[in-house]
Amino acid sequence: MRKALILLATAALAAGPALTAPAVARDRGERADLSANQIANEADARTARMKVDLRLTPEQEKNWAGFESAMRDMGKKQADRQIALREERAQRSGSVDVIDQMRKQADARIERSNDWKTLADAAQPLYASLDDQQKRRFAEDLFRVDRGRNAN
Repeated sequence: MRKALILLATAALAAGPALTAPAVARDRGERADLSANQIANEADARTARMKVDLRLTPEQEKNWAGFESAMRDMGKKQADRQIALREERAQRSGSVDVIDQMRKQADARIERSNDWKTLADAAQPLYASLDDQQKRRFAEDLFRVDRGRNAN
């Protein structure tokens, strides 16, 4: 089960940017004015929609809190990274140091990877309690969440 969830998260990480490339250019202008709190609130709203979509039983609800907390932490970290990146771009002048940019992208990917590992660990008890249809919905919603986070 754990391997399947990790593979699922890895696939989401790999597929997300490729699936959202056209939307990135369109959404960048619209999202430029959002604060870190607004971005994190959007992530919380997506997590709440996931819960509604799953239609958890009372027994499954017991496993939701850990997953929700990990999603909230991940959303806050991503919002903070987006704001920092926006500020860095605004302050940038002149030519770009390609090697420095490569290092920064690598560091960001490492951070996101660690966030996804933490999320996978938190999701394991919940995922194990879901039926097959809920697992499918969970995966679909998780892919959708990842695409949304990759939009910027």
